Amino acid sequence: MKLLLIHNRYRSQNIGGEDIVFDNEVNLLQKKLGIDNIFVYEVFNDDIKKFKLLFEVWFSFKHYSNIKKIVKNNKIDIVHIHNFFPRLTPSIFKAAKVGGAKVIHTLHNYRLWCISGILYRDGYGICEQCAHQKFSLSGIRHQCYRTSLFQSLVAQMAFWFYRMIKIFDVIDYFFVLTDFQKEKIKSLRIEESRIILKPNSLLLNVQSSSLKDGYIFVGRLEESKGIVELLEVWKQLGERYRLTIIGNGTLLEVLKKHYSQANIVFMGKCSREETLQNIAKAKYLIQPSLLYETFGLTVIEAFACATPVIGLNIGTRKDFIESGVNGFICNLNELKATIEQSLAYGAYELLCKNAFLKAKEFDNDAVITKQIEIYRSILEK
Repeated sequence: MKLLLIHNRYRSQNIGGEDIVFDNEVNLLQKKLGIDNIFVYEVFNDDIKKFKLLFEVWFSFKHYSNIKKIVKNNKIDIVHIHNFFPRLTPSIFKAAKVGGAKVIHTLHNYRLWCISGILYRDGYGICEQCAHQKFSLSGIRHQCYRTSLFQSLVAQMAFWFYRMIKIFDVIDYFFVLTDFQKEKIKSLRIEESRIILKPNSLLLNVQSSSLKDGYIFVGRLEESKGIVELLEVWKQLGERYRLTIIGNGTLLEVLKKHYSQANIVFMGKCSREETLQNIAKAKYLIQPSLLYETFGLTVIEAFACATPVIGLNIGTRKDFIESGVNGFICNLNELKATIEQSLAYGAYELLCKNAFLKAKEFDNDAVITKQIEIYRSILEK
């Protein structure tokens, strides 16, 4: 079995969850199936030329030709695409199919239905206005792609074009990461027979600490991540509630100035290793994202450190967090009371134990073994 894995990376100085997942998956598959059977094709957004991209975003003949050639010359069985926008374009789906391979696309976001990819709009909240309409102007009007009217217009027109030529119909299967996402995708007119649940995985490199203290937030400092709501709650908590915030974003300087109390510590952007060390030392990780999300890598990383998680009951969180079992899940108006309940929770050690047990479900070896079985099943069909 020969596989071609494809990914349009974001900027190299801004490595995101999708990039981490892709690298991890490539590495695991090379170890399991042999490096000679795993082919990789990737591009970066670092050298995007916006004027040139304006003409190439519709259908990249360059990448179409490259992918088709790789698939045919190497007799690739399955082409597995992660991110394709904006540089690769959906031309690569067509190229893989014409080359004779089965085509799989992991839905790391909701960009097929929403140009922002997150089904969320600042100042509005969860937004599915474009998702249920064939030609919606909402994404353009609200500048949902990179907060630019022009870029939103181009992105929306590009996806209208993709749907008009029915290029996504050549995808054989969509990988989704949670049960919540599976149900959401079904509601957006994807046949259930084309949807396969295959979660992300991680190396369970345990960094647990016996002296856990304080709370930690890890993520981009943006409205959609719920950081403002979290800090507003923290203003009402006493000094014994200490919050460490790891992450960068457009709101960093404003938040540091506005929330300058002693029990809130802004650490800015940290290395992955330093972030995991701080998660391991924390008593709880807090996940207040206002988005649906598609997975919850930070939640699983916390569980792997035997750190329970407090999360808002939105989207994928309920796929991972069970109140009183491995953390607490609550509505936004219950967040303050939930944090106060968590501080001196009597069965805290059991929460830590169960958190780690939940993380084991996403262990690299277990998930990649399942993934290979899925690949073989697809080829047998």
